[in-house]
Amino acid sequence: MSRLRFGGLQLALGTGLLGCAAVLGGGAWLLVWPAVSVAVVGLGYLGLGPGIFGKRPDGSLRAPHFALLLPYHAVAWLRMNADGWLRREPPWHEVAPGLFLGRQVPARALPPATRIVVDLTAELPAPAGLADGREYHCLPALDTSVPRYEEFAALARRIAGEPAAVYVHCAAGRGRSATFAAAVLLARGLAQSPAEAESRLRAARPGVRLHAAQRALLARFEEALAPTARGVSD
Repeated sequence: MSRLRFGGLQLALGTGLLGCAAVLGGGAWLLVWPAVSVAVVGLGYLGLGPGIFGKRPDGSLRAPHFALLLPYHAVAWLRMNADGWLRREPPWHEVAPGLFLGRQVPARALPPATRIVVDLTAELPAPAGLADGREYHCLPALDTSVPRYEEFAALARRIAGEPAAVYVHCAAGRGRSATFAAAVLLARGLAQSPAEAESRLRAARPGVRLHAAQRALLARFEEALAPTARGVSD
């Protein structure tokens, strides 16, 4: 589902819930909180951006944002865990030596020897203890969307040069985080095109599926890579 379509559906759902509260009255006014929550999320997807979630660089969510969007957070958390269980998909896969791609997991469930964590979620707080003894990078993006190009490109280049084990994750480990992992593959010279990078990721983690905006970001990143800046494979 596209970002704009998802945003429109969330805004429509919020408007519908508010209408139900106004018509039914009484206890139905309890619907106002979830209605406002999903409507704000819809506006985020329609243009306000990932800042609506109030995610800080350390991975925590600002209290006012979290409280306002708590109904949405609850549903998103349930959906994320149900999706992982229904698909019977491992939480993470090693997509290149020392490069792991997956969904958000507790600190205890990270791949062995992980020293760097790259978090692409805007809507999920970093699990407790995730940054203990590790380097943590927060690059928030809305689901099916992309972060700001300059920050994305700078961090992808930096991670590409790191010898330590890196865990890249979003909510499901299939879109936002896969886009970043693909950029690392390109910068390391382990893939010669965005399509090849995506194919390699899908071979390791079959659920990987990139959206149009994510592929466009990778194409821009590839164009910016000078031949001499690629990895040792060139």
